[in-house]
Amino acid sequence: MIPGVPKPLEKATPTSYADSPFHDNITLVEIPKLFTVPHMVPYDGTSDPLEHIAQYKQRIFMVPITRDLKEACMCKGFGSTLSGPALQWFVNLPQGSIRTFTDLADVFNLQFTSSRVFEKTTSDLYKIVQRSREPLRNYLTRFNREKVTIINCAVPTAIEAFRRGLERESPLYEELT
Repeated sequence: MIPGVPKPLEKATPTSYADSPFHDNITLVEIPKLFTVPHMVPYDGTSDPLEHIAQYKQRIFMVPITRDLKEACMCKGFGSTLSGPALQWFVNLPQGSIRTFTDLADVFNLQFTSSRVFEKTTSDLYKIVQRSREPLRNYLTRFNREKVTIINCAVPTAIEAFRRGLERESPLYEELT
């Protein structure tokens, strides 16, 4: 194969429809006829894979499936939530390599780890400062937009970061200090 040159088209084998990255414990489970994968924006590899997995799980939990079929349904339905490079990655997984949804989530997260959005901490709030002549309402909106993205945000730290971010000449800064 020559780098930069597309691979030649491969002919499908008579059983290629049955190629699956799933182990027989998933592949051989018959999915209920009424099962449909919940609609969601297809993942293309450019956004946070952890968020895609979390959203997929939440949507699947809303689908009425018996416990004994849930694992197989989650695995078999996952590919239909992918597009572009993510779908190509999925169809090229080694045959029989996935035994559980946890296995699938782990290799998915590993593959797309460079697209992860890293968790913010309360100390990140100290980076938000009121701009020169920025209205207090705009600063408060920007500050709150960041604050809500922080899991378990410590309220005293948030208050202190907000106060320190205020423009020094603002009446509110004077009042707070």
